[in-house]
Amino acid sequence: LHVDRPAQLHASVAYRYREVKDVYIYSLVNFLDRPDDEDVYECVLDEDTALRAVPFLCHFPRLERAFLGGRRPDGGEVEGFVPLRHSLDEDRDRMRNLIQTFSGAFRAGALARNLWVLGLRCPRSHRHTNFHRESSCLVCRNACKSFPLEIVADFECEGSSEKHIDVLTRYGRPDDRTEQIYGLDVCLRREKIEAIIKERPGGSDFLFSEARFLNLLGMGTRHVVVPDEGKELYVVKYDEIELGEIKRFVDEATLDVKKLSPEAVTGAIKRSFAADVRGPLPPSGQCYLSETSFYALKNMGLPIDEASFLNVDEWEGKKHQGIEARCQFFYNWRFS
Repeated sequence: LHVDRPAQLHASVAYRYREVKDVYIYSLVNFLDRPDDEDVYECVLDEDTALRAVPFLCHFPRLERAFLGGRRPDGGEVEGFVPLRHSLDEDRDRMRNLIQTFSGAFRAGALARNLWVLGLRCPRSHRHTNFHRESSCLVCRNACKSFPLEIVADFECEGSSEKHIDVLTRYGRPDDRTEQIYGLDVCLRREKIEAIIKERPGGSDFLFSEARFLNLLGMGTRHVVVPDEGKELYVVKYDEIELGEIKRFVDEATLDVKKLSPEAVTGAIKRSFAADVRGPLPPSGQCYLSETSFYALKNMGLPIDEASFLNVDEWEGKKHQGIEARCQFFYNWRFS
């Protein structure tokens, strides 16, 4: 269900579409006209949408995903709340209140327990905002205590949602603009988020479960690369934050990752190639895992093999050597 105007956020509309699983609300963020000499849009948060959104979403018992944001005027791509685009203090207050309202609705059982809320971000969530001190933001702490455990574990934090823009800068074509859709970005450190999860019923067991670990492996950053021949390629490269979370799990969990099924681990990593956590994988011939990421994961003890990820154009061949004629393979990883 796609909503473009605040007036559409009404119970009568929700009643007609009670069985939908995805709702996209594009009226929360309004883009203002951009000056000719400016590269950055100025935005305002729509007060009516902020008031209506959560009560409206409570009418969908099977809801799995709710995006709140707006459409860019120059191409129609969607974007969530980006603090640097909002200069009004009222916008920041409305965003905090909206996050609090979601927390209250989850706590009261009014929203589906597997609902993934996308596009929201604490106004204080910026890179290195809390480098020297711990955030005391009650809005983000309440969100960590109220949103579903699986969703909280995947929260962006301290501006990490900005990596989606970085992907475009490093790998996109100059005229490309990608849609910026991400989970709630809180201003707490990852360690604080996990500490709050451990305090919740079942939190510790979930945080160090096999399902959680496989989910972490499927969260690698996907880059879309368009070479000269024009066919899109999909490159997965785990950044330092993602590798750090995986390494912390390996070091702290009682689960022995070396004993996991190689097929399950390989399949989890390949989920990173999908554009969506529920979407299909692209053709394998268009998917490339970066060399540094593969060996970083392998060095952590994960039961993975090069042959499971390399494409035909990355094999240099093989030769036999020694009395036992063992095969020694040579690889030419396309992306480092």
